Amino acid sequence: MDKRTMTAEERERALREITGEEVETEELSFSETAEEQVADSPNEMLEMYRSSAEKKNASEVKTYKMLIGVLTAVVALLTVAVVIVSVGWITEQGTIVTQIETVEIPTVVTEYVTIDPTSEYDHELSEDTFTLSDSNYGPILMYALASVGKNEYDEECFTVDEETGYITYDDGETYSIMGIDVSVYQGDIDWEAVKAAGVEFAIIRCGNRGYVTGSVNEDANFKANIKGATEAGIKVGVYFFSQALTTEEALEEAEFCLELVEGYELDYPIFFDWEVVIDADGDTARTAYIDPQQLTDNFLVFAERIEIGGYTAGIYANKKTAVWKYDLSRVDDYTMWFAGYTDTPTLYYDLQLWQYSSSGTVDGIDGSVDLNIAFVTY
Repeated sequence: MDKRTMTAEERERALREITGEEVETEELSFSETAEEQVADSPNEMLEMYRSSAEKKNASEVKTYKMLIGVLTAVVALLTVAVVIVSVGWITEQGTIVTQIETVEIPTVVTEYVTIDPTSEYDHELSEDTFTLSDSNYGPILMYALASVGKNEYDEECFTVDEETGYITYDDGETYSIMGIDVSVYQGDIDWEAVKAAGVEFAIIRCGNRGYVTGSVNEDANFKANIKGATEAGIKVGVYFFSQALTTEEALEEAEFCLELVEGYELDYPIFFDWEVVIDADGDTARTAYIDPQQLTDNFLVFAERIEIGGYTAGIYANKKTAVWKYDLSRVDDYTMWFAGYTDTPTLYYDLQLWQYSSSGTVDGIDGSVDLNIAFVTY
């Protein structure tokens, strides 16, 4: 047994066993003093433990504060790094530049977009009627718009050349001149031979908007065609195949045309050519379901910008497109270039140019070409 834990009686008994003598009083007083010391030691020990704990807690708090500070600094640095990397990626990768250069839309679009679709316009119908043929419903009776000019060409005055298939018109007041329209699909053209064949004007495709991608493209042969035709003494106009979904896109197309024809004097308009597209691969054209009022607005914005640029504007359309996809009461003042492959123009409304064949032949052009006539007053 450890004597630091022995009581006074136990020590006395132990001494007696060893010496056989009695323990003196001084030894007992020693034990009492030890007991007093033992009795006092717990307070000192508690104080010592308390002091040690306080020091330990203060040290731990200081350590925790340092760790939190370090972690905060690391998070801040990581955040800054992520922002820098993101900005760099967006700058380098965020803008896809196509191979085809597109026209930048002016900042102030409203300078040209003055067409208000909610404005009133005349839809009064006349007593006159005409028919349209539909593959599902057959002939459809249509009442004519009273405010739109009527086709008054005399069917008896159209003549078809049996050898060439060329059509001419002469009623004593109005006659026709021969023309063609061309694009990259006609390949390289001998314009001197075309002129010698009797062609007096040519409508040349300057570009198109992709009907799936929406990209704006220059016709690959436009520059060669407009240069060759004008140098051969053939009067020219141009057309743009539109797939604009909005007036902003139509404005972009007009700006594109104006840049391409800069420096050329055009005798014929810049035509807005929108058509129903049926793709052999099954792709749906981006404007397949465009609203007629939106299409009309697109043309009017296109036309207004063209005329601000110093040129005239016109519409290219077949019968169904003209009647069902345009509000003709709003576009009657513009040149109508009608496409219809019959012996006489079957559009009920007035027209100034007529594309009557897509399979014509003309010296100087390999393969087929579209044939046209323009009506001129004596």
